[in-house]
Amino acid sequence: MSRVRSGVLAAWASAWLAGEAAYDDVVAHATGRDEPHRVVGLPGADGLPGEPGAEAPLGWALTVLRERSPDGVRVVLPVPGDPRGLPPGGPGAPAGSAAFAAAAMAAGEAVVGRGIGLAPTVTEHGSPLGSKTISVRWTLYPIGEPTPDPLTVAEAEHDLTEALRTAATALTALEVASWRPELAGELARVRRKPAAPDLPPGHDARAVRLLAQADRLSTVLDLAAADDPGGAVTSQDARDRSEALRPLITAVRRGRCAAYNAVPSRHR
Repeated sequence: MSRVRSGVLAAWASAWLAGEAAYDDVVAHATGRDEPHRVVGLPGADGLPGEPGAEAPLGWALTVLRERSPDGVRVVLPVPGDPRGLPPGGPGAPAGSAAFAAAAMAAGEAVVGRGIGLAPTVTEHGSPLGSKTISVRWTLYPIGEPTPDPLTVAEAEHDLTEALRTAATALTALEVASWRPELAGELARVRRKPAAPDLPPGHDARAVRLLAQADRLSTVLDLAAADDPGGAVTSQDARDRSEALRPLITAVRRGRCAAYNAVPSRHR
C-alpha cells in the first residue's frame, strides 16, 4: 500500500495548528520510516520555488503554515482529468500556482493551505532486493486560494461502498478468481478490520474508519494492477479488469481525501 505522505502531514499539521498535537509528533509521523524530510522554497531562503535552493528541516515549514494558514491545511490527490482541490491558474494568479499544480499532479499528492502549497518529491535509494531508503524533498509554493472540494466523509463512505459492490460484481462476472485467486481472496477479506491509519488523536472516528477501509482497498488495487504471473491474462482480460476497477480507484482516492481532511469530532 502506497503511503500518502501529504495526507499524514496535512492531518497532523492541522492538529498541531489546532493545539491538539505536538510539533515533534507532526514531524515524526510525516517522516515515518523515511530519511529526515527536507523542504525548499521557504520565505527568506535562497532559491525560487521549484528551483534548487537552501534546504531546511521539514519542521521549519510548520512555522510558515502557522503564519500563513493558521486555520489548517488540506491534502489534495489530483490525477489527470481530476484536478479538484488545486488552485486556479491563469491571469492574476500568484506566480507559484501553475508550478505548484504541475508538481502536485506529478506527485499525485500535495498539501494546500491559505496562499501556500507543499508538493513532495519522493526518491528511492538502494536496491529493491537489498537495503532501501527513501528521501523526501518538499517544495513550498505561494499559491492562490485553492478550489473548494466539499466532499464529506459520509458522501465518500457511500461512494466507496457502492464502488466496491460494483467492482466485486464486475470481477465476479469476469471470473477473476480463475486467473487472479489472490485478488479475489483480498476482495473477500476487505471488510476485516485493518491496521489503524496514521491519524492524530481525536480525529473524526468515522473518518478513521473510512481511511482504514480505503487503505485496505488500496492494497487490493496495487495487487490488481500487477501483471498476472505467467501471462495467464490476455490483453482483453487486462483491459476489462482495469475498466471494472476504475470507479473503485477513484472512490479510494476521494475517500482518502475526505478522511484526511475531516474535522476532529470534538470541533464539530
